[in-house]
Amino acid sequence: MSVATATPSPFQRVLEWRYSTLMVWTAIGLLVVETFSGFLRYALDMVGASALVYLPKIACLALFALQVATVKLPRVIWVGLFAGLAYAALALLHGGTFNNVLFSLFVYSPLLFGLVCGRELLKQRRLLGRAMFLLLLASLVGIALDKYTSVPWKGYSYNLGGNDIAGNTQWVAGEEDRIAGFARVSNVLAALIAVYCLFLAQFARSRTLWLVVALVGFFGILLTTSKAPAAAFAFTLALMMTRRFQWPTYALILLAVVGGMLLPVLSLIRDFDPLVVMSDSGLASFYDRLVNTWPNVVAEMSRHGWTVEGAGFGLFGSSMAAFPVPGIDLFVTSDSSVVYLWCVFGVVGILGYAMQLPVFIRLHTAPDRLSHTLLAIAFCLCLIGWTTDLFDIGVGNLFVGIILGYVLMRDPEDDNQPNLRPISGSALTD
Repeated sequence: MSVATATPSPFQRVLEWRYSTLMVWTAIGLLVVETFSGFLRYALDMVGASALVYLPKIACLALFALQVATVKLPRVIWVGLFAGLAYAALALLHGGTFNNVLFSLFVYSPLLFGLVCGRELLKQRRLLGRAMFLLLLASLVGIALDKYTSVPWKGYSYNLGGNDIAGNTQWVAGEEDRIAGFARVSNVLAALIAVYCLFLAQFARSRTLWLVVALVGFFGILLTTSKAPAAAFAFTLALMMTRRFQWPTYALILLAVVGGMLLPVLSLIRDFDPLVVMSDSGLASFYDRLVNTWPNVVAEMSRHGWTVEGAGFGLFGSSMAAFPVPGIDLFVTSDSSVVYLWCVFGVVGILGYAMQLPVFIRLHTAPDRLSHTLLAIAFCLCLIGWTTDLFDIGVGNLFVGIILGYVLMRDPEDDNQPNLRPISGSALTD
């Protein structure tokens, strides 16, 4: 005896369509703000409307709250959300304020939005792809303007709510200017270009077009003079080209996760030459992390006795720059995803970082093209996170959430869907 299922009314279908459209345009708004963050902060401050730049993240929080209230979520996501509340309480016990917690919630809003709304966004990935294509072109135009002209937002800062905020960071390494284009800082621009190109690669209709997208992304990242994102993008292209071969793929995945964990440990067990930090060497910024950033953050965590349980949600990262807590120093930046997670969540954060391995493997073994695209983006973000505070980059946060939501809420029927490929048998576009 079959059970009849209720057919949605036309009104319900229209409402669902409008809700999905609102989600995707919220995501596009976030991408636009991240791409033009330096320019927008300058332009909006000129007309006294600086706060408008935060509207997409506010919308992300609102849609996240609406989804949590109306949609049945997997138990593992609820466990994560309650754990976040527990770590927020821990931050308050460690001397943080509600401002720190709320500001961190605001910073993480793209991740939370992507986590619960990501499946709806991926259903409209062609619209997202068109937006990313236009934003990629805009990023390249911004690089040209920044490199060959004097843009007014370069090095601009403004005051909002009593806090000095950098609209665009003017950053020079040796005699080389770090190009940020329309964005705030060069490594953010490099991460944006990487994500846009990897997402667009799934729409390539031929091997030649795939190579064009890859080369545009690689040389665009090189023009930002951001070495770590360029290396991350190159290794990601290698992963995409060798994905048909199981063991090389697993080796690259293992290297990405374990390498990110070992680098900060290496800074503690070896003495590196501090003079390299002051030189014009291309390794100066990397040595600065090895000699100063990571050892100093570990020493500060140890001084407070927070090495096991962590500082708590809200007591590390951008919230500490906006709302400093007396007596706690060096908790603004870590230049490492694993160090960031450890500082916030203690040993649980390290375990969370290691959980990238099963996520990568599940995406790799899935038969559909979308999973392979998300694997490439996740792999690249993991490598970028070796030397970058990835969780302070809005688009990085958004795709971390989308990838986690895609894996955690994936329907078993999805694995039985046919693998649609534009070019059959192409290893590059698979």
